[in-house]
Amino acid sequence: MSAPGHRPTLRGFVRIAALASLALPVACQAPVAVPGAGAPAPARAAILQERREWAFAGASPAVTIDNRFPGARVNRCEEVGPHDYRITITPENEPINPSPWYAFRIRADAPTDVTVRIVIATATTRPHPWTSADGRGWTRVPDADWTGRSGARECTLRLNVGPSAKWVASNRMVGNDAIGAWADATAARMGAVVRTIGTSRGGRPIRLFEFAAPGAPEDWVVVIGRQHPPEVSGSVGLMAFMDEATGASERARAFRAAFRVALVPVVNPDGVDEGQWRSTLGAVDANRDWGPFTQPEVRAVRDAILALRARPGARVWLALDFHATNKDILYLPREDERTFPPRFASQWAAAIQARFPDYVVESTGSHNVNEWTFKRWAFEELGVPGITYELGSATPDARIRRIVSGASDEAMRLLLQAKATAAPTR
Repeated sequence: MSAPGHRPTLRGFVRIAALASLALPVACQAPVAVPGAGAPAPARAAILQERREWAFAGASPAVTIDNRFPGARVNRCEEVGPHDYRITITPENEPINPSPWYAFRIRADAPTDVTVRIVIATATTRPHPWTSADGRGWTRVPDADWTGRSGARECTLRLNVGPSAKWVASNRMVGNDAIGAWADATAARMGAVVRTIGTSRGGRPIRLFEFAAPGAPEDWVVVIGRQHPPEVSGSVGLMAFMDEATGASERARAFRAAFRVALVPVVNPDGVDEGQWRSTLGAVDANRDWGPFTQPEVRAVRDAILALRARPGARVWLALDFHATNKDILYLPREDERTFPPRFASQWAAAIQARFPDYVVESTGSHNVNEWTFKRWAFEELGVPGITYELGSATPDARIRRIVSGASDEAMRLLLQAKATAAPTR
């Protein structure tokens, strides 16, 4: 239910043509009808990389490089000298947010030192690489082995490789399989209801998890994540938030008796598996589609949330969207936006700061206010605080878990307080 006096609206569908121009048309498919748009949106498709293995035997021992695993991103690979290789990374469409992603595997017939030169098109950012022996545990490459000045044409990586594959990526990898395994284990532990609410353009399921204690009222907190494929820290934060909310603390138990949580841990599974920088397979930024609704993934999540709100006696209280950027920051509603519960966002930021006095809680209500983001839709359609929780891409996982677990506890405390004083749902 919306806040009293709030008139939900989805203004500005005339901006669909401008939004669609951000994507590069590379394929002809059936156009997507957009409610209220007047005309179908142009068909778009992301430019996919070729999945392959590059074998180089110009120097002994021979070396192979491949992108044949979920989350990989390599567009071209060439040998430029003995055990010296150049990898080119290009985005799935242009123009695009300059948040590049790369990931590949490399092995040699026998232990040897190699140089890998990474060329990143479009963006000036040069993400510092991580390596892994199994694709699960990750270590940041030492500074001495990496030259990656911002804006340089090439970044240079020195590695020792052997017969066992070594994974290299622009950040530690937490992909669909890892997030799905965590979500399934959490759902099994809590007896959650798990539903497939739609299918991505690439045929991957979009899943929603409903967490609630038996008999809990239809009062909802909505949590979503991974709209943008490379934003691994956002997934770490989302999992930490939910681990606290589904934990054994007295507060968590009281919260689950009073509220239900609807979780969509991965909104853009195609982008995650394809190692894309920003977009869906439709070459659209999912977090700029909460108004045009051109993408099946965004429509599926929207429809599921609205179906929850339509249940008898239901009310949505909070909508959280986890992301990652170059620092930890909360993007809050503007101070002049009347939400239900009132002033929750600013109170939450203050509570996190009070709990962690050594941690600077940066927040703003002025970020992307005119874009079709999830937080904007949450306010305009649901009348609730829509909050984007960004975690720093270089913030250590242990720090993310410590801070976000505390933030989750403070959110539960404030929601329980707000419910104790709120008027009954009409």
